[in-house]
Amino acid sequence: MTPRQLAQRAQAEIRKSADPGFAAQQSAYFKKWEKVLFRGLKTPDLRRIERALYQEVRKRWTYADAVAFCEQLMPDRYLETKALALMLLMRYRRQFEQNLLQRAKSWLERGLCDNWAVTDHLATRIISSLIDKFEPLAATVESWNRSPNLWVRRSSAVAFVKPAGKGRHLDRAYRVATALQADDEDLIHKACGWLLRECGKADAKRLESYLLEHGPAIPRTTLRYAIERFPEAKRRQMLEATRMSRR
Repeated sequence: MTPRQLAQRAQAEIRKSADPGFAAQQSAYFKKWEKVLFRGLKTPDLRRIERALYQEVRKRWTYADAVAFCEQLMPDRYLETKALALMLLMRYRRQFEQNLLQRAKSWLERGLCDNWAVTDHLATRIISSLIDKFEPLAATVESWNRSPNLWVRRSSAVAFVKPAGKGRHLDRAYRVATALQADDEDLIHKACGWLLRECGKADAKRLESYLLEHGPAIPRTTLRYAIERFPEAKRRQMLEATRMSRR
């Protein structure tokens, strides 16, 4: 079965399992300006469909086939279709090649990941895996914080979330968070808060020092996300100590 044929199967299976009622509920999690379309599939159903499709091709497909499958489905307007494409691509993570990073960036720049959910799926799974496998790519992803594209900038932070939680790339993570402090987008503030919170899992004292040092410049949304794992008394202390934030 070719990537095009499996892509058509995937779209048909997703349509068959659509739940308009659940689709209406999902929109509550997104900004009004994020034009996200849903079929209304719950995650277990999407995983079931992806697993069945993968079983059909796993003995014959190569990494290149999986990438071609993604190229077929990423332009689809429905969130579930994009998510399924990325889920199947992750099956081939051991065969990932460095040039996949540029392809991932092109999906972001072309507006094929124009909401936080698909962007984060791509960043935490595909891009993060590439950083793990090809260390030099971390510098490239860090540099994305200067992009005029919102989703590329968000990926520059979210891609380091998983590594930071394991104590890897902490210096880069803090540099990205610092570079994005002046960003006007709320979705960037939240991404940086998430990233800093994960940095704190690896080194809580370093996070506390960073927040106290940069407190007046850190958006309040970022700060609140960053201190979520602190004890309640410590959270109150940090909020008070950084009260003079300009945001």
